[in-house]
Amino acid sequence: MKHSYSRAIRCFGFLFLSAAICSFAQAGEAASAAPARSAKTGRLVIAASYDAAGDFSDGMAAVRVGSRWGFIDKSGSMLIRPQFAEGDVPFSSKFSDGLAAVRIGGKWGFIDRHGKVVISPTFSGDEYSPPIFSEGLCVVRENFKYGYIDTTGKFAIAPKFDRAWNFTEGAALIQEADGTQAFIDKKGDYIGALRFSGASPFREGMAAVKIDGEYGFIDRSGNIAIPPKFDMASSFSDGVAPVRIDEKYGYIDKTGKSVLEPQAGGAVFNLLGESFSEGLVVIEVGGSKQFSGPLGKFGFMDKSGNIVIKPSFDSASSFSEGLASVSAGGKIGYIDKAGQFVIKPEFTDGFSYREGLARVRVGKKYGFIAR
Repeated sequence: MKHSYSRAIRCFGFLFLSAAICSFAQAGEAASAAPARSAKTGRLVIAASYDAAGDFSDGMAAVRVGSRWGFIDKSGSMLIRPQFAEGDVPFSSKFSDGLAAVRIGGKWGFIDRHGKVVISPTFSGDEYSPPIFSEGLCVVRENFKYGYIDTTGKFAIAPKFDRAWNFTEGAALIQEADGTQAFIDKKGDYIGALRFSGASPFREGMAAVKIDGEYGFIDRSGNIAIPPKFDMASSFSDGVAPVRIDEKYGYIDKTGKSVLEPQAGGAVFNLLGESFSEGLVVIEVGGSKQFSGPLGKFGFMDKSGNIVIKPSFDSASSFSEGLASVSAGGKIGYIDKAGQFVIKPEFTDGFSYREGLARVRVGKKYGFIAR
């Protein structure tokens, strides 16, 4: 399915993320795949030979051969042979802290980089939302409650929450039985006394929270840093955060001051509510409506409101590792911050760079290109 970075305000979606449930299991033998190699930028360094693939994390990526998933390293070697069924290791499965979650017998446990089960599969969870370690802890569900385990599989924070999310910047969002949300530290202690009806993870020292129907921001002490006055708000990135007022999208700095004034989506210009990345944000020019209707052309704006890359692409992703994937003529390529193609549009689909490699699709098969 070809990726689209349209007007949907993707960065707001995680405010209501489903619980990040954790765990993983068994593995296998290491077999070697013969990767196609080239020193040329943008050429396949891991051959497009997989039926599905995930992004690299912790030096490993999940790949599917036929109906079974395994894991490869950055040389393309199959370190954990394909043996896990769909849903037991979906493409979103990732290694973190040297561990990855797999399902065995309907329960989540964890394997190491050799495929050995090191945390027994005893945890419940959603088959399409594999758990992942973050800052040394992982959300797992036991007896219908969520808690946090460490990398030995022991509970660091007892399972007592109705929902829970991963740690970022030393804090994690949890939800109580009454539906209210709060943040806890790694000891399981509450951060501040406030409770929220919605929130996003901490980024750059602040978190967007919903209080009495409006969004504002708290600091790491749990105190209000920017009073609630927005219809929607999301995490800070590059020192600014997207906000919405009366169907108009703009960006604020950490004092709450507008950096880019709220603008309505329309036939001329759309701020999409995307997060800034590496100093630039995706914009759309010429679309008919904010949420539906024909797409316009996509380009990039800086934090001063200058359009620095002309809107001329059929879709565009945020910059990552100095490049952004864009669609032109029905194919995906990669541009630099001058708007020039570094990797010409020749892929059926293409995704952001992670750890120096980008996942691409050639026809129906997936491989990886170098930076």
